[in-house]
Amino acid sequence: MSAVPLVEAVDLEKLFPLTRSATEVFSGKARRSIHAVDGVTISVMPGETVGLIGESGSGKTTLGWVIARLHDSTAGSLRFEGQDLLQLKGENLRHWRHNVQVVFQDPVGSLDPRLKVWQIVGEPLRAQNQSDRWFAVNEPKRIRREYRIASRKERKRLTREFRAGATERSKLPPAEQKRLEDEYRAALQRGLPAPVIPRIPMPPRIRRATVRQKVQETLPTVGLPVDCLDQYPHEFSGGGRQRLSLARALIVNPKLVVLDEPTSALDVAVQAQILNRLVELQRDRGFAFLLITHNVAAVRYVADRVAVMYMGRVVEVGSVRGVLERPIHPYTKALLAAVPVADARRRRTRFRIGGDIPSLVDPPPGCRFAARCPFVIDRCKVEYPALREIAGAPGQQVGCHRAEEVIDIAPATLLTTEPAAPPAAAAA
Repeated sequence: MSAVPLVEAVDLEKLFPLTRSATEVFSGKARRSIHAVDGVTISVMPGETVGLIGESGSGKTTLGWVIARLHDSTAGSLRFEGQDLLQLKGENLRHWRHNVQVVFQDPVGSLDPRLKVWQIVGEPLRAQNQSDRWFAVNEPKRIRREYRIASRKERKRLTREFRAGATERSKLPPAEQKRLEDEYRAALQRGLPAPVIPRIPMPPRIRRATVRQKVQETLPTVGLPVDCLDQYPHEFSGGGRQRLSLARALIVNPKLVVLDEPTSALDVAVQAQILNRLVELQRDRGFAFLLITHNVAAVRYVADRVAVMYMGRVVEVGSVRGVLERPIHPYTKALLAAVPVADARRRRTRFRIGGDIPSLVDPPPGCRFAARCPFVIDRCKVEYPALREIAGAPGQQVGCHRAEEVIDIAPATLLTTEPAAPPAAAAA
């Protein structure tokens, strides 16, 4: 695995401004926003699967969409293979999109019911072919245009500096003045080094027969028969539609696939088939996955690392074995304690976690989990804990002021057993 991150997000932030009322506008109140993603730092290595877990509304899907540039971030930095993604716009962004694809949570809503299978799965091929043809024509033009702009700015800079030093030059001997003038003219004539303009071959326009052939080759990789090219999405089961979404994402050979709840609407048997297929595809083609899910078992089976999100922030990140077997943050402990298990003795168990969930419009200044945490102290309410690595958990980062104190507390201690009801109450 390469040491250079495929995707690296630092202090990524996404705010959704709220509509102001007429009273707020005339009174001059500042516009409030929903802090969906608030200062998230996360990375994905090539060929790695990173699981993203957390309760509903924690910002997992928004983070995945920001990484895929389906949302524009409000602040922070986002790099893909060292390239600044936030600077890409228009056709340059469209040309880049084949590197990152998304499998959406709802396969029914993300598939056009009017299109056939070969049209749905092959649509990214046609879009990228148009983008590649545009890139082959306009990329050399862009390099030449940027070179002309940079050369113009450099000439203006040299002229400005030369004119600003006119008073000082007038005090020098005539020979020295002539030498400086010659150097100025030589610099203007020399200019900037000529740019390297790549020769990008023009890809041929993709034909309908080629699209059908590519789709026919892709469908078996996700477990679909090759004779369903002319069928419609409503003719497939939930698992079949999810496989169509996966085939549509993989047909352009992306480097990162954002999986947004890929198994949420499927039964257990189909979930296992989809997850096994993802593992095989990653082993064969080297894809990187960002797996957004509530299914802790799926993360344990598929992911290499896991990040836990709460109220728009990452509270713990580390290896799957470290986070799921020895969680440190109280929220991670509560999240794992809530996972249902086949144990009749847990029928009467209840959470010790209480309190109200804070608002994402006006988040509290300290730890977002302070209002519900059983281990809260005064410092938690005023100072947000940054992610840090503690002794005893190498490679695992946690944002908690009392991490060293609560590291050995098992998640089961956050559950309490209700006392048995009296016989009269039970009979009633």
